[in-house]
Amino acid sequence: MIREAQTSLGVEPVGPAAQRPVLSRLDHMLGALFGLWMIVGLFLDGWAHDNQKPESFFTPWHGVLYSGFAAAAAFALDRALRDREPGRPMRETMPRGHGLTLVALAVFGVAATGDLAWHELFGIEVGLEALLSPTHLLLMASGLVALSAPVRAAWLDLDEEPSSREFLPVALAVALETALVAFFLSFFSPFSNNAAGTAFSRRQGQEHSHPSSDVHELQQLVGVGSILLMSVVIAGAVALLLRRWRTPAGTLSLLFGLLVVLFTGTDDFAQPLVLLAGLAAGVAGDALVRWRAPAAYVSAGSIAVLWLSYFALYAIDEGSVSWSAEVWAGTAFLSALLAGGIGLLVTPLPRTATER
Repeated sequence: MIREAQTSLGVEPVGPAAQRPVLSRLDHMLGALFGLWMIVGLFLDGWAHDNQKPESFFTPWHGVLYSGFAAAAAFALDRALRDREPGRPMRETMPRGHGLTLVALAVFGVAATGDLAWHELFGIEVGLEALLSPTHLLLMASGLVALSAPVRAAWLDLDEEPSSREFLPVALAVALETALVAFFLSFFSPFSNNAAGTAFSRRQGQEHSHPSSDVHELQQLVGVGSILLMSVVIAGAVALLLRRWRTPAGTLSLLFGLLVVLFTGTDDFAQPLVLLAGLAAGVAGDALVRWRAPAAYVSAGSIAVLWLSYFALYAIDEGSVSWSAEVWAGTAFLSALLAGGIGLLVTPLPRTATER
């Protein structure tokens, strides 16, 4: 377990651990595709909750999620046994880093069983309860570890400027992990709560009051908060990628695009134009990477484009943005500042005057 932990944290293994087999890019690509299968099932389940579909453990959307898990677990177990040699402990022949993936999948299976028991004891969760259920959060945590397999492997072995083909499993894995984290924060999701389309009005002559007694301002604050929170989640994923690699073209387009598609899908694509905001942000981020911009600029620039495009598309679709210019412009600017600050954490800075 110590060796597995060292590998997962990016510490180069030594001794016997360095002699163990490694998973191929095809192995990691298949693992990421199984992850995509499960994430699609998760968002289908979110769509079902939002649209008052039949509530039980045995639903078609749970079937998609857990069939994806079964396929991923079967593949992972088969891959662990493939290199086994008689007379040698399994830990010595298992591919490097694969033990942590198996543990995560095992915990996921235990959490799924616990979720079934939870539903039998306490009933089906509704709304916020579903996102904060302990068994659901355990499913999320174990899923994050399992999905990280391509990232953990590439962190040790992949060049700083990989090709698009080499990097595809990593890009897809990070996009899926970002979507998974964002899903469990979806009570603050501007892609599914139509934040900029929420009408904000106050009766004529009414004085400004505290949000607790002004439902319209409370709605607006939820919209602003959801944009800021989503900016932090996305910027964290961008910073993780740029800390280690100069990402190939299309990486950030995949990240932003997949996230927006999944979330707008849970709202039955009620605002299809918002999809263009994700595409614009990804293209802008990829362009900044190609121009060798520092990570802080890539993060801030792509987030700024995301929300400015988001508001512009709402203005096109509804004729105007319901928020005042100060609010929507300030929200986009503050989001870019937050994203840039996160990117700054992974941007090399000069340590002496001579390095400037």
